[in-house]
Amino acid sequence: MCGIIGYITNSDNQNLEKKFDFYFNQQNHRGPDYKQKLKFSLDKNNVCLGFNRLSIIDTSPSSNKIFNNNDYSLLFNGEIYNFLYLKKKYLSEHKLETSTDTEVLFKLLILKKEKIFEELEGMFSIVFLNKKNKTLILSRDYTGIKPLYYSIYSNGIFFSSEAWFQYSISSRELDFNKLNFFLKFGFNHYSSTLIKNVKKVCPSEYIIFDIEGKKIEKKRYFSLKKQSEKNDIDGNTFQELIDNVVKKNLISDRKVGVFLSGGIDSAVIASTAKKFNPDIEAFTSYIEPQNNFEKFNFEIKYAERLAKYLGIKLNKCPINTNSKTQKEELINLILSFDEPLANLNSFNSYFQSKKASENDCRVVLTGDGADEIFGGYDRYKKIFIAQKLKILNSFNKKIRNINQISSKNIPFHFYDYLNPSKYKKIFCEDFAFASIKLNLPEDLNKINMMNYFDINYWLPEESNFKLDRTSMINSVEGRVPFQDIQLLKKIFPINYNKKNSFLENKIFLKKYIKDIPKFVKKRKKHGWFSPESFYLRNYLKDFFFETFNEENVKNQKIFNSKEIFKLYNDHYSQRKYYKNEILTLLSFQTWYNKVLKIL
Repeated sequence: MCGIIGYITNSDNQNLEKKFDFYFNQQNHRGPDYKQKLKFSLDKNNVCLGFNRLSIIDTSPSSNKIFNNNDYSLLFNGEIYNFLYLKKKYLSEHKLETSTDTEVLFKLLILKKEKIFEELEGMFSIVFLNKKNKTLILSRDYTGIKPLYYSIYSNGIFFSSEAWFQYSISSRELDFNKLNFFLKFGFNHYSSTLIKNVKKVCPSEYIIFDIEGKKIEKKRYFSLKKQSEKNDIDGNTFQELIDNVVKKNLISDRKVGVFLSGGIDSAVIASTAKKFNPDIEAFTSYIEPQNNFEKFNFEIKYAERLAKYLGIKLNKCPINTNSKTQKEELINLILSFDEPLANLNSFNSYFQSKKASENDCRVVLTGDGADEIFGGYDRYKKIFIAQKLKILNSFNKKIRNINQISSKNIPFHFYDYLNPSKYKKIFCEDFAFASIKLNLPEDLNKINMMNYFDINYWLPEESNFKLDRTSMINSVEGRVPFQDIQLLKKIFPINYNKKNSFLENKIFLKKYIKDIPKFVKKRKKHGWFSPESFYLRNYLKDFFFETFNEENVKNQKIFNSKEIFKLYNDHYSQRKYYKNEILTLLSFQTWYNKVLKIL
């Protein structure tokens, strides 16, 4: 695991190197164990590569390096869980200097080039430089677990694990099309940031950059669109699949833990991990003082009961709503995000990651991705019932009234955060209301279409973004077994036509996993509680008004401060409930204020 940063440019700019060094140091949390900067010339181009390492597999000093020779260079962030299998398959005759997955990947890329991406199992972002043919390959894992940003200009290409470096060399001009997407959904588009020319390598994508011609070619090595077969999996097959997936995710030379909420997702991960790692520890969070949030602190009770049932040590992480220190941490966490995110549930995973780090646990397994892959959200059940009752047309009518979305296939009102068309008064008159276009396959039914949207849009940019930023800021590697490519291939698309297959959330997990107690299987689905409304009315009140003062917004030509304050006051007085809208506004404006002030 590591942080990546670098550039290849035909210009000699001292200011650029200063920015590189600054943001290279700024992402030390992604790799506190070792850092290396490598500079060299490639014909008329200057190459600069940076690498921050968090040692997980092979912690020996010999592994602390950028893999580089006369012909190739590799920057790698992530874990390749099947690297030993690939090593045996392709490299049995090769002599290796280390026991890392990074060196195996380096040799495989030299041998197989981009064809190897189809065989990788894990989470990764990859930058591979071929000095012989003057090409640079950028790639990202199947579901976008690990981030990778890039920007291309006439003088070269620039890339990094976090977007701050990209922003610093850009014009910082807002992309209003992507802003409209963020305001609607509360998370960002999977291919672009809100700043023009700052892009993201898409999940399951690799990009080939021609260094001399300054041209790019984008290709996909995997697509859910091709997964069209109905998958009917029996219990034994599914149990074996889960066992294999979790076992792979336990590969580590550092201490491994698990996040435990008391729900079905984390219960499956924890119980399965316990089989292969009897000493594994769990981490959970709860809200203090408990007497103020007693009715919401149900997760801690289930987590305690489940940990006792499984025989797992449980480390509890209190989130103290009266703590000045934690108030400052909450604000600093919001400020740390390199893209805005309208969800303060990230505070939970932040504190659990912090606790894991304090316990020298550098790897944690989570249940993230189960809701998206297994159709666990209540919106799936609602659409299932609506289809059965043949009332989906009424949903589709609402769609057209809510937003200008060019798809007739999904009731997108389930994702509504802050629709510019609905809240026109908070925007300046010249704000551009762009249409939202989604690339969705037309041959799936409405539930599978929503499933596809969640996996391709929601999962990488909401769930995975949140986990990556909150874990890595604490120098902890968050792993997501449910997003394993072998599991994804077997599950998608779920056959929702079977009798009672969708009247119960995540029936695969409840029906086929043997080691889960009945009190977990029978409990109703609950999201992980975070007192966002409390934060807004208390912790974040002054911060909100400071963020939206006239000086901050007057030159943006986006927001009307007075109308935003009115929206907040209505929420504060509890006349109306605007939590999602206010968090969306706050996360964007906080982020944008910082972008405008960066180096």
